[in-house]
Amino acid sequence: MSDPQELSRAELLTALDELRAAIAERDTVIRTLLAEVEQLKRRAGMDSSNSSMPPGLDGPAARARRAKKPKKRSPRPRGGQAGHEGHALAWRNDPDQITIIAPQACAGCGHRLADLRGKVVARVQVFDTPPVKLQVTEYRMVKVTCPACCRTTRAATPAGLAGPCCYGPNVRAATALLACAGHMSISRAADLMGVLLDAPVSTGFTGGLVKRVASRLAGFETALKNALRAAPVLNHDETPARVAADDDDRLLYVYTARAGRLVWFGAADNRGHDALDGFEILPGYRGTLVRDDYTGYDKDLAAVQLCCAHLLRSLRGIGELDPDGSRVQRCWTEPVMSTLTDAKAAVAKARADGAIAVDAEVLDGLRTRYDQAVAWGIATNAHRDWPNGRHPGYTLARRLQTRAAQVWRFTADFAVPFTNNPAEQPQRMVKLQMKIGGCWRSVRTAARYCLIRSYLGTARNHGIHPLDALRDALAGNPWMPPQNA
Repeated sequence: MSDPQELSRAELLTALDELRAAIAERDTVIRTLLAEVEQLKRRAGMDSSNSSMPPGLDGPAARARRAKKPKKRSPRPRGGQAGHEGHALAWRNDPDQITIIAPQACAGCGHRLADLRGKVVARVQVFDTPPVKLQVTEYRMVKVTCPACCRTTRAATPAGLAGPCCYGPNVRAATALLACAGHMSISRAADLMGVLLDAPVSTGFTGGLVKRVASRLAGFETALKNALRAAPVLNHDETPARVAADDDDRLLYVYTARAGRLVWFGAADNRGHDALDGFEILPGYRGTLVRDDYTGYDKDLAAVQLCCAHLLRSLRGIGELDPDGSRVQRCWTEPVMSTLTDAKAAVAKARADGAIAVDAEVLDGLRTRYDQAVAWGIATNAHRDWPNGRHPGYTLARRLQTRAAQVWRFTADFAVPFTNNPAEQPQRMVKLQMKIGGCWRSVRTAARYCLIRSYLGTARNHGIHPLDALRDALAGNPWMPPQNA
């Protein structure tokens, strides 16, 4: 570099402009790198408690962070709550069998006591199942010649009996239950039938039963979807799964819809309008849909309630993962969180008091707190640098502002829940199936599993025993959901 004292005025001004440009460029790079570092730190700190990440993806660091957080004690006592229907063993006045245990000899002198009458001083009832032994029933179809016209008439073979030997409806129903709802493979279900029920069925027989049950449920699925479309409030959600076969390896999505005691599962190889329209539940639905903020649901919906549990986790993530030492993000996220939880408590109190709506003055105060906090979140993050777009805090605050009506619908209609838990809870069974089986072999087998889970879950919610439901389905007369459920 030349000596500045030897440069002319014009050369000095040019060099100064170059230095300013270099410094400005460096400042831009520094801001970009700092934003990327903030983004990476935020991503590293995300877990199921402060984002939409599922709990199964939480690593050891996330579990350690949760362990350090002080746990909020619930005001409810531990154990069964008042009014809870227990399932403990209860004394029966009519036992199936009574066994008398009398002493055989005197404990003092050894005199024989077996033939003497005594007094019952203690009783214990043991609940147990008898040893299971496969029972064989032979059906003999008789033919008789009519003495009047000499025509021979043969008795018809009972429905469901095929071949010289076959399993009966109870064995078929139990096998189908293990294979469809036992969260195990076809081979393990077949093995368990032989070990527990003395019915050593084959894997081919077990797999065929699953297909047969699914093929008999077309009418049930139609009736279930009609009932869901007629429900005033419908919860809907989806979760990823996996298809892994020799010629097919792709991501799968299992959808759930729930309204009261009605629960439906469906499988598709895409996450969007094509799948949702193909299920024929949401198109034309005129009730209130409770859902997360996935944009795939944004189509021709009459009314929406966003899941506030998702929103609370997102707000918690913005506040907890803020790298600013002044914790500026918490100045707006915590007020929004407290406002939503206060609104939930206000709805619960109004419902307990027998009111049909939250007090207008209370609701206006809550909305004012909410609007002010959200506006502060927008102002705080409007000009923050962030790679590839807006700061997550700004995006969330804008969503809370533009979709405020979808956030607060639960305060206007007490039938609308605060969260989407009714649709998320059934997905635990899907995740358990994935944890055990790892994957499905095709979308068709996943759809078959979903249909049978829909049938068993809805039937059980209506008090129908799963074995009875499967027995009826295999007989060609599946249980049907009431349309006003």
